[in-house]
Amino acid sequence: MSIQTVVKRTPLYDRHVELGARMGTFAGFEMPLWYSGVVAEHLAVRKQVGLFDLTHMGEVFVSGRQAFDLVQYLTCNDVRRIGDGQCQYTLFPTPEGGVVDDLIVYQFNPEEYMLVVNASNRDKDFDWITRHDHFDCQVVNRSDELTMVAVQGPLTDPLLKAFGLKSIEHQPAFSFRQLKVQSNKVIVAGTGYTGERGFELIVDNSLATWLWDRLLDVGQEFGAVPIGLGARDTLRLEMAYSLYGHELTDETSVLEANLAWTVRWGPDFIGKEFLLQQRDEGVKRLITGLTVDKNQGAPRHSAPVYAPGGKEIGHITSGSFSPSLDKGIGLALLPVEFSEPGSAIAVEIRGKRVAAKTCETPFYHRPK
Repeated sequence: MSIQTVVKRTPLYDRHVELGARMGTFAGFEMPLWYSGVVAEHLAVRKQVGLFDLTHMGEVFVSGRQAFDLVQYLTCNDVRRIGDGQCQYTLFPTPEGGVVDDLIVYQFNPEEYMLVVNASNRDKDFDWITRHDHFDCQVVNRSDELTMVAVQGPLTDPLLKAFGLKSIEHQPAFSFRQLKVQSNKVIVAGTGYTGERGFELIVDNSLATWLWDRLLDVGQEFGAVPIGLGARDTLRLEMAYSLYGHELTDETSVLEANLAWTVRWGPDFIGKEFLLQQRDEGVKRLITGLTVDKNQGAPRHSAPVYAPGGKEIGHITSGSFSPSLDKGIGLALLPVEFSEPGSAIAVEIRGKRVAAKTCETPFYHRPK
């Protein structure tokens, strides 16, 4: 007897269908993959503004007298560096040198935090947090109660001003506020996954359609369009942002993922001993950016990467055609000696070995 997996729908599912979205299953949810097309949606975010339904993401709240201590112990970044109303990108390392997930920490105050985790890891992360909760605090999973909509692109500020956030242009990245719009409570966070100016808005599920409809309505003046997961992936790849299951895995350490900047070397945290040893000995492999010449195709996840002599040396962790650069780009886990920009390598594309070069990341730089 087979066990059927229940696929969830966000409160905005009907809106996506009405807008003609191509729906698909991702992380246990029926989500919009694209509406008009991946390239068109990608370029709309780079040039105008786009709206993303991110309700499949997870939100875990940690509160109590030792909430700070638990979050500091679980994550590799330094929670002391953030203040009330600020956010921090960080990771859950494992003692063995892997990564449970990457996440954003939101500090309301030193006794109250919200942890936004990846959709595919919601249950795993909650289990990880609670298993290590040896502190005087409470951990509550509110992932099924909250809706998140991202507004991303160069016209984000005027759109959100029309939405009702009059001073939005003064809110810096990686900060958040709890505001009221038309008497509705909204968390407005200067975070995103695109590299563009943008915000992520969080409301109770009961306000999901109000939030989406109002943003689309006021956004018409600024060319706002809904964006699917396809363009979300190409946008984050152009910025070389990590994706769990690709650049981040149970077998890839924070340092190998090229995220050493997120690691503090002060207070103890899970995985610190392993990372200290790896730092002192030096990593042997590293997530590295690469490009292929125009019209040579795009590298894809898991494709092998070869040294000039033909020896297989690694694999593509994420790869795609870059709409902004008009060529194939990728991230690969390679021996550290091939991580220097300009190293000649080859990558398998559609069964053929294609010349490629390593490069600095991010691949895309937003015009000033």
